[in-house]
Amino acid sequence: MSLTILLLPPLLFLLVSLYQLRSIRSFATFALDRDSFGTLTIYCTILASGVGAGVIMGNAEKAYQGEWFYPLGCLGFALQLWVTARLAPRIYQWRNCLSSGEILSNVYGGKDIRFISGALWLIFCMGIVAAQVIAIQRVVTMLIPGRETPVAAFLIISVILYSSLGGIRSVVTTDVIQAVILLLSLIALTVWGIWFLGGIESTYQQLRVQNIQSSFTGQIPTLFIVFFGFLLGDALIPISIQRVTMARSHQEASKAMQLTAAVIFAVILLCGLIGLIANLLEPGQESQYTFNILLSALPFWLKLFVVSGLLAAIMSSCDSYLNTAAIAFSNDMLPAVTSPLSDRKQLMLGRIATLVIGTGAVIIALQVNDILDVLLGTFEAWGPTLLPPLFVALFYPRLPKLNFYLPCVAGLLTLFLWKWLAPDSIISTGGLLAGISGNMIFTALLLWKRKAE
Repeated sequence: MSLTILLLPPLLFLLVSLYQLRSIRSFATFALDRDSFGTLTIYCTILASGVGAGVIMGNAEKAYQGEWFYPLGCLGFALQLWVTARLAPRIYQWRNCLSSGEILSNVYGGKDIRFISGALWLIFCMGIVAAQVIAIQRVVTMLIPGRETPVAAFLIISVILYSSLGGIRSVVTTDVIQAVILLLSLIALTVWGIWFLGGIESTYQQLRVQNIQSSFTGQIPTLFIVFFGFLLGDALIPISIQRVTMARSHQEASKAMQLTAAVIFAVILLCGLIGLIANLLEPGQESQYTFNILLSALPFWLKLFVVSGLLAAIMSSCDSYLNTAAIAFSNDMLPAVTSPLSDRKQLMLGRIATLVIGTGAVIIALQVNDILDVLLGTFEAWGPTLLPPLFVALFYPRLPKLNFYLPCVAGLLTLFLWKWLAPDSIISTGGLLAGISGNMIFTALLLWKRKAE
């Protein structure tokens, strides 16, 4: 029965993608399918794409081991979505572009910039998908140990296939279903945990006994670093740009973003609470066993539901990054190095790129085992390079290439210097912020110089 419940949803998603395959006849439909999605649908797909392994499992595991500054810092991600909602009118003016690389090339000029933007985003996506692959295997192991490899392989292959066949339509359709499942499963797990511990008052008293607030003072600097890391690490990523530009209006996109920000705020706190509940149930274990502790105490039906919710969160993040990575390859990288492609050929190459990128992410996942290390590493491919130039592009219609290249080089050099010189204890998230700061300083200087002239 467990196996059937795990395998049935991806099989249904594959059938949906096969049904949608017939109606996708252009690359623009594969990439954006403009004006086909309303506020609620956009909200569901942003939520499902944003809440992945890092948000759910990462927050719970950090809270379990007492590092609850991480869930608090992760609230920066919710604030980032709210800021994106405020920028929706400016983003929407670029809705005729299929990718962020296309936006940057229009502002800064040149196919080289478009190629670099696409390549950096593709690297970012492969890292994110690799983290989700690691998480899928870990979640499947919780429910059916011993058979996790073939089952996890099937789940991963199904995500890659339906993303390749149905494009953004398959991604959005499955995201709506997965968003509902992951939200309900997290709420059910939290309610059950509080009930199992004797109710709200009993849980509160047990948390007070654990004295979880005692170590907070020394963690304030780390809290700020993590907060700004999540605020800036994947701000204005192509997935967010895509969700805004595929909406029917910037007003609908803004409402969807604000609603998602509020819900993700609650989800992050729920995940932190889930980690604390696991610590009360069985303290002293390795943090990677946080959900194993909870699942071992759950009744069978609720265990299946929670595992389905975890897999829904992971798979929905996976498909969105696969889709935008394929767009970056076909719409940004290929046009920069080849003669103009026919729409049909571009669509075919987009599908093939999805398969290749997914396979590459699986290979990366086989080499590492730490989800958070992979996520933080991938953030460094985006924030220190493309975030400030893309933000500036929302306010300036044309800028010289120097305004793109010099800040990007400065951001990367600052990142490398930080990794070389900074103490190991602050090297991870701090490097990301240092790189972004280096980029922002040169961006501001170049804009000031332009204004002075």
